[in-house]
Amino acid sequence: MAINVNAPTTTQVGANKTAKHTGPDQALEAKSGNGTDTALSDEVVELSDRGRTMEALESSVQNMPDVDQDKVDSIRNAITNGEYEIDYDKLASAFRRFESEL
Repeated sequence: MAINVNAPTTTQVGANKTAKHTGPDQALEAKSGNGTDTALSDEVVELSDRGRTMEALESSVQNMPDVDQDKVDSIRNAITNGEYEIDYDKLASAFRRFESEL
């Protein structure tokens, strides 16, 4: 789940908590079941090194294509030309491994 930290108007603070930001100089109110949690809007959140690494990884994954089109084209051409060979032992092993994990 991506979180916009640049100036959200409403954010999820925690389980069953919603925060509302009404202006740049006003308090950010986080209300839980008892309504006692309050935070100031000028508080700053900094990511740890691990958090920055995860953010960079998430960004790079989102920029990756969903499909390796070169591999798809290669397999499609091999099938069309009658050159695609199936290793039936490897396929059967994959089926057994899959079924054993169910």
